[in-house]
Amino acid sequence: MLRTEIDAAGITAVQAVLELALVFHHAVTTSEDQVTRCIARLAALNSGGVYGYYTDIAHFMASLPLPQASSAGWIDGEAATRQRWRDLVTARQDRRG
Repeated sequence: MLRTEIDAAGITAVQAVLELALVFHHAVTTSEDQVTRCIARLAALNSGGVYGYYTDIAHFMASLPLPQASSAGWIDGEAATRQRWRDLVTARQDRRG
C-alpha cells in the first residue's frame, strides 16, 4: 500500500529509499527472492542514473556481485564500502539471535 501511495505521488526519491530499506530487511531475514525483487525495482527507478549507488548498496547488503562495474566513486573504495554495508546486515542478524 505504501509503495502505491508513493508511486501515485510521483516521489521517486522516496520510492528508492523504501526499496533500499526493504533490501536491508530482506537481507537480514535472508529472503533472497524478495531481495532480488527489490533490487529489480531499484534498477527500474534508476533509469536516469540518479540512484545507481542505491542499487550498488543493495547488492553490497545482500552480498551479491554487481551486474556491471559501479559508476559510483566510493571514497574508501568499493571493497571497503561493500564490507561496511554487509557488516550492517550481519550485525542485525546477530542481534536477532
